Amino acid sequence: MTAETPALGAAPGASAGSRPASGEGRGGSLRGAGPRRSSDFLSAAGFVDVPTGEPGAMRPGALRGAAQGRDLDSLAHTLFLRIYPVIAVVVLVTQIGIAWVNYRDQLHLYTERAGLMASLTAKAIAGPGWSGSPEVYRRPMEALTLDPAFRAATLRDAAGTVVMTLGEPKRGRSFEQITTQADLFAGPVAPPVGHLTLSISAEALRGNAEKQAILAVVTSLILMLAFVLTLHANVRRHVLAPLKRLLLAMREVEHKRWVPVELDGAFRASNEIDVISQAFNRMVDGLRAGDEAKQLLQQLEQAHHKLAQANHLVMESIGYARRIQSSVLPDRSALDGTGLEVAVLWEPLHLVGGDYFWLEEIDGLGILLVADCTGHGVPGAFLTLIVATALDRLIHERGLRDPAAILEALDGMVRTQLRQDGRGSESDDGLDCGLCVWDPAAAEIRFAGAGSALTTLEGAAVTRIRGAKRGLGYPQRPGERFAVEETRLRVAPGTTFYLMTDGITDQMGGAGPARRLLGHRGVTEILGNHQAAPLAEQVTVLDAALTAYRGEETRRDDMTLVAFRPRTLPRAT
Repeated sequence: MTAETPALGAAPGASAGSRPASGEGRGGSLRGAGPRRSSDFLSAAGFVDVPTGEPGAMRPGALRGAAQGRDLDSLAHTLFLRIYPVIAVVVLVTQIGIAWVNYRDQLHLYTERAGLMASLTAKAIAGPGWSGSPEVYRRPMEALTLDPAFRAATLRDAAGTVVMTLGEPKRGRSFEQITTQADLFAGPVAPPVGHLTLSISAEALRGNAEKQAILAVVTSLILMLAFVLTLHANVRRHVLAPLKRLLLAMREVEHKRWVPVELDGAFRASNEIDVISQAFNRMVDGLRAGDEAKQLLQQLEQAHHKLAQANHLVMESIGYARRIQSSVLPDRSALDGTGLEVAVLWEPLHLVGGDYFWLEEIDGLGILLVADCTGHGVPGAFLTLIVATALDRLIHERGLRDPAAILEALDGMVRTQLRQDGRGSESDDGLDCGLCVWDPAAAEIRFAGAGSALTTLEGAAVTRIRGAKRGLGYPQRPGERFAVEETRLRVAPGTTFYLMTDGITDQMGGAGPARRLLGHRGVTEILGNHQAAPLAEQVTVLDAALTAYRGEETRRDDMTLVAFRPRTLPRAT
């Protein structure tokens, strides 16, 4: 049994070469999908050119190019034109494929049905001498006409002569009917004794195929419409809206208004726009911090400039004050006529200081004084001027030569000058002082001290002669009298004398993590190791040793040391 399968023709009205007419835009039917020139944007509807000349706006750059003139609807339009045809083609091809498979299955069923009908009828008719007995083949043949799809049936004998014909095969399109043929066999091994040709209608199959095609088109349209609406809503909500917020934030950032992008709901690491928005917010935070730092830096530079100007004026004033203080200090060679070798170390903590020394030869005597006034810097320097003025008056106007008398008188004058003599004093300032009077004729040194000491170095012997415990000029209780004792020293050959302030001994430093004060013993050890050297060399060595001892420690106070010793002594009579 064989079956003839009609070929399916193309759908009427479809033209393979037809294409929609392109519009005025470039890029074929997908207008807007291709690259655009700047003139396209300027001529596009809805494009707004943002002014770029506002004060404080950022220079044209990445943000400006991204934020200006972007019509996000064109993005949705582009996505629609790029995605919709693809989805439409996929849906149509899928529906056509499904319809074609259904059609082929139904066609196969119809063909099997026709073949089964012809085969059963042929078996019912076949037998010896069937062609001469109409009552044998008529009823089975007429039974075929009961099928609604019956079109025609032709019964032939072995010679091909038509024995019986029912119906009439439809002429024209072959795919509208199915024709099959069955042979009549009188026995299992006998040759065919006739042939039955049966044709059934395929119009119902075609109708089903047309219904399926219409259903496929309608389904495709519904699916595409649902997809387009869903895509449009989701693109606007999840793409265009975040991008618009991002672009608005960019426009604000252009004008240095540090506005972050507000995320719609919780941050999702899988959403690229959320990731970009979060990165943009971090960039905005960095730009804001940088702008604030820049403003603070500008304010700092302005303050630094003002401070530098003020510091320049202060340093000029202090420099001039140093010249004044230096001019008040005596010449280092003032006692050369008294036979004394003198060396001085005077090093204020700042440009000016509160340490002061006095060297003068008068009436054949040498007067040496070292004073440590309260404080250092400018306040201490003012006190040294008061001390210098008072000493000049006491020595030259009042003619005092006794060290104790000079210190007692200096105590009263400084107290009076500072108004610390009981007349509503608001300060508590003064000085520690050590004074020596060298009498070369008697080879004698007279010493008086107030809060200061005289150090003598003779060979390995170190002697420290202390003066009064309290200093000069400080306020005192009513009726209290300040007295200073005088010490007379016969000068032995090779004896060296040192007057020093506590800035020399109070040096913090030393090796190891435990820092400690150098102290008086440490200073005398340094001096003792070089006592045979000239005094100028001793002073230089001491200064270097103190610097090395301090190391990285900063110096805390002014330093003054006056070293002296007789070059020659008068012979004893």
